[in-house]
Amino acid sequence: MTLTRIADWLDRTLDVRSFSDVSNNGVQIARRGTQVTTVAFAVDASVRSVEDAVAAGAQLLVVHHGISWGGGIQRLTDGVYNVVKTAMDADLALYAVHLPLDANPKYGNNYELARYLGLKGLTPAFVYHGETIGVVGTLPNGRKVGVCSGGAGCFAADAKALGCDLYITGEADWGETIAAENIGMPMICAGHYPTETFGVKAVAAAMKKALKVKTVFLPRANEALTK
Repeated sequence: MTLTRIADWLDRTLDVRSFSDVSNNGVQIARRGTQVTTVAFAVDASVRSVEDAVAAGAQLLVVHHGISWGGGIQRLTDGVYNVVKTAMDADLALYAVHLPLDANPKYGNNYELARYLGLKGLTPAFVYHGETIGVVGTLPNGRKVGVCSGGAGCFAADAKALGCDLYITGEADWGETIAAENIGMPMICAGHYPTETFGVKAVAAAMKKALKVKTVFLPRANEALTK
């Protein structure tokens, strides 16, 4: 399987091109070789995830948080240099997908997390950088719950306005925590990393089925949520 074909499948499956994103979605590091037999998946592009991908025999690493944002990489120094060098030394390609992976109704972090929590009647909610990335659903007991993974404590007020009884995110800063408390919006912060494992796991499973390539998820220790 070629890197181009896999990247095209990811672009189509996650509707990447329709998103205006703070991340530069798509292939962020190419490779000399063209064939890919194993694809590794992780939440973050880090030296550790690159090394784990290489140890797993992968030629491509797919992540939620890549190394190129906004105007792109301006300097190859410090941590970014270490990630790029480690990947290039091993001829490992890197593909990153940020908001499209949060928002996708079939494989996205928020829909997958909501389904894991048993929510029904899911509807899109919570706008970030012009894109609706979260969801609202209902528990069997009728309670309305808002879900937005990662660092989305800023949406507690939006959840309140939508009539939610509970808001679930990954993390919130102290100001956001107090703001939610002040408006009486119960908020659970389940961890930035754990809430964003759901999408990469779902896409890994879908790719394995659709493209018949070997896929492997690279976990970090002490995941608070599992699927």
